[in-house]
Amino acid sequence: MTQFTRRDVLKIGAAGTATAILAGCSQDAERWVELEPYVRAPEDQLPGNPTYYATTCRMCPAACGILVKLTNGRAIKIEGNPEHPVSRGKTCARGQAGLQLLYNPDRVTTAVMQEERGKRKFKALAWNEAINTLIKKIEAADGQVAVWTGSTTSGHLYDLFSLFTDAIGSSDLIRYDLYSAINGYAALTTISEQLTGQAVLPSYDLGHADAIFSFGADFLGTWHNANAYGVEFGNFRDQAYGKRGYLVQFEPKMSITGAKADKWVPVKPGAEALVAQAIARIIAEEKLGSPERIERAETLTPEVDLEAAAAACELQVEDLVTFARAFAEAEHPVALPGEALIGRTNSLDALLAVQALNVIAGTVGEAGSMMITPSLSGSEMQPAAASTFEQVQTLVERMNAGEIKVLLVHGANPLYDLPESLGFAEALANVETVVSFNPMLDETAAYADYILPNRVYLEGWGYEVVNPGFQGLPVVSGQQPVVGPFHDVRATGDVLLTIAQRLDATASTLPWTDEVAFIKEKITNLPAGMYGGDDPDFQWARYQQFGGWWPETAPADPITADLAQVIEVPAAEFDGAEDEFPYFLHLYLPVLLSDGSGANTPWLQGSPDPLTTISWQSWVEANPKTADELGVKNGDIVKIESPNGKIEAPVYVFPAIRPDTIAIPLGQGHTDYGRYAKERGTNPVNLLGTTRDGKSNTIWAWSNVRVKLVKTDDTQDLAVYESKADAAKDAHVPF
Repeated sequence: MTQFTRRDVLKIGAAGTATAILAGCSQDAERWVELEPYVRAPEDQLPGNPTYYATTCRMCPAACGILVKLTNGRAIKIEGNPEHPVSRGKTCARGQAGLQLLYNPDRVTTAVMQEERGKRKFKALAWNEAINTLIKKIEAADGQVAVWTGSTTSGHLYDLFSLFTDAIGSSDLIRYDLYSAINGYAALTTISEQLTGQAVLPSYDLGHADAIFSFGADFLGTWHNANAYGVEFGNFRDQAYGKRGYLVQFEPKMSITGAKADKWVPVKPGAEALVAQAIARIIAEEKLGSPERIERAETLTPEVDLEAAAAACELQVEDLVTFARAFAEAEHPVALPGEALIGRTNSLDALLAVQALNVIAGTVGEAGSMMITPSLSGSEMQPAAASTFEQVQTLVERMNAGEIKVLLVHGANPLYDLPESLGFAEALANVETVVSFNPMLDETAAYADYILPNRVYLEGWGYEVVNPGFQGLPVVSGQQPVVGPFHDVRATGDVLLTIAQRLDATASTLPWTDEVAFIKEKITNLPAGMYGGDDPDFQWARYQQFGGWWPETAPADPITADLAQVIEVPAAEFDGAEDEFPYFLHLYLPVLLSDGSGANTPWLQGSPDPLTTISWQSWVEANPKTADELGVKNGDIVKIESPNGKIEAPVYVFPAIRPDTIAIPLGQGHTDYGRYAKERGTNPVNLLGTTRDGKSNTIWAWSNVRVKLVKTDDTQDLAVYESKADAAKDAHVPF
């Protein structure tokens, strides 16, 4: 990021007469303390005595409640909030790394503009000048304004953007990023609405289940909320009367969850739904379990080729019978539809086939099964809806056609997240004005005309309607600043409200003086909740004290699932002919870097991957048999080629993967995003195409690609936390 001298700052302060007054500059909630040393300490700060603030982690979309420890005004530690019904006192590695986002040396420190996109030469702007310029751009756009948000964009900000786009007559509000796409937010929401009538993500009460059948759901890694599911899994393994719980994991490459499973089954990519239906078919044919379960299995399951299903798992039919019996005879069995199913051309049907097992169990809505968190009673506050890939492609087409004059980007990095084959970079060139509100110079911000950096979440206000919810409780997780802003940055909500007050179309729709007033109105209009009282000031104080709002008890009537027709699942189609591209490509979100948004923190970059112990780089995992066929060993660079693109990466020989599959973690390959992420590894998203699922034609089929590997003459040392001799020895464990 361009550095500014004191002279530059003085020039900014003396810039022309300002005509926009930034909303929020008089917030009575701005109660900051300075870093030590003090001449006169604030009343609530005693030197050496820590202070704690309850807020919400935004390092991923899970919205876990956290407590941040401050000593002498400096945030020094993050821990889970034991009062919060989602985190229950726990945090993950990514949550702990939130401090390194706050203190990141590569943050954008003030409003800037660049005269030529992509040149990364920025000129500092006074905030009023930047806002006045943006007001003129939006006025001239005449409604041709699009907003692109990500899954970690605060719910309050998404709601403000929604009001804003509605008021100016724009329908182009996107909430989409790589995390929500890989985890199938839009697809799972669609299936939940079909089964239960509720358009929210399902959750699974694993703590009270006695059998878990996971079809590729890495719930101890990066699936939806690994923090909450980690607590649930601990309860699952330590139930009353000595019950331990039985976990079966079906997936082509072992995940963290697979490593913890009682039985890890290396299923062929694309065959997960077939295996789920085989289990249901065996329940029906072998008359396993209760009469009700047998009847539902007969109703929902078509004829299935059991031999083909067993072969896809490299098992015998008798093994599938054993699984079916375990599921049918369990008191509280639960089936989880994981990430890989979501990225196939048959995604919605495959998801439905797995969810049908939960319907067959007959326990949906009960303890130990799939649960749907009810909506907030009497409130307009709802989870922000994830956009479909169809909506993304439509917006890109409109950008290409010159129908979008202004693009506002917050909390997302589409230039990194989307495959090159979609043509987002080319479409971006046809947008007259691009504005990024991201606090880091990421790939999309590097091609923006203006960067108006938002505060990071430890400096800012917000709320998030938690999705998926847990324990049957609707939760509004609260976000509040724990420290003052370190730089000359502004809350995006206040910037948006300032713009709205100057535009005739939006002034009456967004009348709030600042974002805190908007948030306070929303929170104090909620029911009393678990802390009681109906006085608005009392409600607001408790919201900050406890880190959110939730009811004292779950609603009395659980939501159940309704499914009465046979589920037909067409075979998944793959991009690339098998004779030319012999290997299935299995991409996954690593537990540390996830979708790449954690790549800008050295803690996450430097921590070893739990299964390979690799850090700071990309790699491609291959089975020992595959490595022998290709003549490669650990560290050999191979070229990975798909019908859509090529990348290179070093090999890591990994025994817990199918020989017909190669796996690559996401998260590296940034060309920007700060010193810790830039020019490190490769971005495997560029191997993917733009195929959509065959039923709804709305979901991205990201997991339908075949590849070939070609050995190069180059090698690269792997940054592993094991000796090279041990790595070579362990790699040749028989498959």
